[in-house]
Amino acid sequence: MTTSLLFDTHAFLAFFNREEGSEKIKKYFDVVQTGGAEGFVAAITLTELAYIYARKIDAATARLRVMQVQGSKLNIIPLTPEIAVEAGLLKLPGISVADAIIAASARATGAAVVTNEPHFSVLGVEVCGYK
Repeated sequence: MTTSLLFDTHAFLAFFNREEGSEKIKKYFDVVQTGGAEGFVAAITLTELAYIYARKIDAATARLRVMQVQGSKLNIIPLTPEIAVEAGLLKLPGISVADAIIAASARATGAAVVTNEPHFSVLGVEVCGYK
């Protein structure tokens, strides 16, 4: 298994909502929690989780989900100027700015992205799927 994993927003949504693939995502989380791999999350993912849960459920649930991520052993990767520029260079039509930031964060840390979004491969990052 890859020694560094960066979890994208969709992986958290699938995990928290117990969607298809959530068991495999849990295994990735367990590897990080036990020290078998270093885990990361891009700061923009916290924004996306807060936005999605606040709109679909409520602000309290949004805060809870963000706190769960912050309380894990995942290292939060801030949006540095270097990552911001790299994301701008990676951004392609049909790919969100947030996903470009996540890909740039993965490249900066040398991590594979835990996702089922196929466009991350196009952005030059290794992908660990979960479905």
